[in-house]
Amino acid sequence: MNDHAYDISYLLESESVVAEAPVQRVMKAAPAAPRKPSLADTQEAMARELLQAADAHEELIRQYLRMGGDTLQDSSRY
Repeated sequence: MNDHAYDISYLLESESVVAEAPVQRVMKAAPAAPRKPSLADTQEAMARELLQAADAHEELIRQYLRMGGDTLQDSSRY
C-alpha cells in the first residue's frame, strides 16, 4: 500500500488548516427520576377528576329529566 495514504503530516504543515478549539458544552444535571405518587397524591388526583366530571354528570341528569320529564310526571299519577 502507499505510505502516503496514511501520512497526514502534509495537513499539519499546511497553513490553510486552522485548528479550532472544540465547543464547550455545559451539561445540565440529569432530570430527576419521576417519583412514585403517594396514596394521598393518587386520592387527590382522583378527587379532582371526580369534581370535574360532576358538572358534566349533573348536566346529563338535567337533560334526561327534561326529555323524560313528561313520562315521569304521567307515571306519578298512577
